[in-house]
This record gives sequence, structure tokens and C-alpha cells, in this order.
Amino acid sequence: MMVLARFSDESSLVKAVQGLRAAGVAPVESFTPYAVEMLDEGPSPVPLIVFIAGISTFLASMGLQIYATTISYPINIGGRSLNSWLAYIPTAFENGILCAVLAGFLAFLFFSSRTDQPDVPGEGFRLIAPVAAQDALISFHPTSIEEFDA
Repeated sequence: MMVLARFSDESSLVKAVQGLRAAGVAPVESFTPYAVEMLDEGPSPVPLIVFIAGISTFLASMGLQIYATTISYPINIGGRSLNSWLAYIPTAFENGILCAVLAGFLAFLFFSSRTDQPDVPGEGFRLIAPVAAQDALISFHPTSIEEFDA
């Protein structure tokens, strides 16, 4: 069994979903033609993961270049200092951006994968997606009858 409701405006959808969540009913899915920010359950961890990946890759790239030119293979050319760290910033920055984007993409894939897929009936449920993509605000909750007997 499933509970499926169509709402005429955004505020009534948000109120109904928040009421179900407060009652401990889970999972509650919502299908809307645009993003409704009040339906989010909390902040996403993806920006923090992207930031940490970018900064750590930048620092690791700077450290590797400084190690390579000062300790591993020092070359004295014209009496210049071995540690010219300003020259390493562009490549370290590019490496940081590359790893931040890659970490963001992988974090997005990880957090969007669902392990609690609801059991959805086949043919009847396929009609929800086209309607929700156009003009409907729909809330969906797969449930059993025992939950509502109390």
C-alpha cells in the first residue's frame, strides 16, 4: 500500500511532509517541478568534502614540489634559491581544483545513491513523473496498513 497526495501549493506540501516527518513516518518522497528548499532534511556534506579535497590536494602538491626541488633533486642554477615556492602555486592550484571537482562528483554520486528504495508499483507509478515534472506537487509514502491502524 502507498499513500499518494497531490497538493495545490508549496506551503501545504511542506506542512504535510514536515508533519509526517515529525510523526516519525519515513521515508517520505516528494516530486515537484522545481526545487522546494523547505523539504530538505539538512545541509549537504558535499561542499565540505569539496573544500577539504581541494585544500588538501593543494597543500600536498605544494609539498611534493618543494620536496622534489629542495631535498630529492636540488639543482643550483645561477645561485638561485632551491625553494622558489611562488612558481609552484599555479600547478598546485590546478591540481587542487581537479581533485576538488572529482571529489565533489564522487560525493554527489555517493550521497544520491539510495539504499532504501521504496517498493513502487510498476505501471501506476510511472504516471507520477510526467505530471510532477509539469505542474504538480506530489508527496509519496510507501506504507503498510498496520502503521495507520493505531
